[in-house]
Amino acid sequence: MEISIRQAEQLPKQIENLAALANQEGYAFIQRLIEEFQSGKNRFDQKGESLLLAFDGDTLVGCGGLNQQWGDAGVEERIGRVRRFYVHPQYRQHGVGKKLLLELEKLAKPYYSALCLNTDQKGAAHFYQKHNYVFVESHPNYNYFKYLIA
Repeated sequence: MEISIRQAEQLPKQIENLAALANQEGYAFIQRLIEEFQSGKNRFDQKGESLLLAFDGDTLVGCGGLNQQWGDAGVEERIGRVRRFYVHPQYRQHGVGKKLLLELEKLAKPYYSALCLNTDQKGAAHFYQKHNYVFVESHPNYNYFKYLIA
């Protein structure tokens, strides 16, 4: 298994396969990624934003995006948000998610002092905690947070 991470300018046709797998697991967010990308609502193309795709050879096996979140009202902190992060079920526990997340964090460092995300999935929560994201109970927009050290 030779995983490569590539920046997405466009969504590959294979994103439909990931959306179907995600839907089978009860996750609608990959379908939302497709709809928002196609409508122009979110193309991960603002300053400091990226959409990364993980491939095993020519097969799309994961994706993860980085959007601007910025600080809360009155806070000048530059915060990025990890979004639409998904790894094909057969590729979990094989380092694909880690490779994808580390690449997103590397891209985030020049722009953001911290990253946040929202998940209510136990497996995902464990994954993020393993990568030093801290559970935040009382925030209305996200529930995991990590400071980036430049």
